[in-house]
Amino acid sequence: MRHFAIHALSVSVLVGLLFFSVKAGRGQDETPPFEIRLPSEIRSEQVQVRYFLTGPFGGNGGSLKAEPERNSYLIETSVNHKAVETLRVILYAPGCQIVTLSIDSLYEAEKGADVTCEDLPPMSFNGRVALPEALRGRPYEIEITYMAYWAHSFFHITDGQVTSFVLARAAPDESGAFHVELPNFNKDRETVSYRRAAGLQFIAREFDTGNIVALLAPVNVQGNDPSTLPIKPKYPAEVIFKPAPESPQNQNAGPAGKDAH
Repeated sequence: MRHFAIHALSVSVLVGLLFFSVKAGRGQDETPPFEIRLPSEIRSEQVQVRYFLTGPFGGNGGSLKAEPERNSYLIETSVNHKAVETLRVILYAPGCQIVTLSIDSLYEAEKGADVTCEDLPPMSFNGRVALPEALRGRPYEIEITYMAYWAHSFFHITDGQVTSFVLARAAPDESGAFHVELPNFNKDRETVSYRRAAGLQFIAREFDTGNIVALLAPVNVQGNDPSTLPIKPKYPAEVIFKPAPESPQNQNAGPAGKDAH
C-alpha cells in the first residue's frame, strides 16, 4: 500500500507540473501586444515603423506593414513563445517629427502608447542628375530615403542594416533636373539630439520595374559618407548628383527597410 501511495503521488505531481507548464506556455502565447495609437491627423497608410525587441531569445528587429484606415498598430510581445522584455520603436509619418518609444520593462509598463504629431516643416530642394550617356534613355524616378545612422545607438546594437524611411519620389526632366519638398530634419528633435547622425540617400529607379538605375552621390556637398547627402541647414541652389562608383546596375530591389507583416 505504501508503494502504491508513493506511485500515486508521483503521478499527481507529474500531472500538476504538466498542467502548470501548459498554462505557463499559454500565458506567454497570450502576452498582449503593444499598441501604438495614432492621432487623427496622421494617415495610417503613410506611417513607417521600425522596432527592436530583446528578451531571453536575444534580439529581434522588424517593421510594420502600413495599412489604410487604422487608428493603431500592434507589435507582438513574444518571440518563439518567449516574452519580450524591452521594446524600442522609431516611427516616421509625413509632416511630423520622428517619434521614438523606449520601454525598458514590458512587464511593468502599460501595453500601449499614444503618438502625437509635432509639426516638422518642409524645405524646398532642387537637384540635378548627371547620368552617363548609356543610362539617359531609361525612364526613371528618384527615390529619396532618410538614413537613420543614429538608430543603432538608439536600439543598442552595433551592426545590421541601417534603419531607413522613404520620404519622397521625384521625376526629373530631360535635363535631369528635379524639385521636391523634403522634411527639414534640422528641425527634428531626434535627428538634432544625435548630432545629425543621418543622411539622405538618392536612388534612381526604373519606372516600370523598380530596378536600380544608379545610386546617386552628391558632387557639390561634402559629408562623412560620400554616397549620401548629409543633413545640413542649407544646401546649394542646385545639388548635383552622379552615379556612385559602387552603384549597382539592373538590381531588382525594393525600398530600403521594406515593410514586413
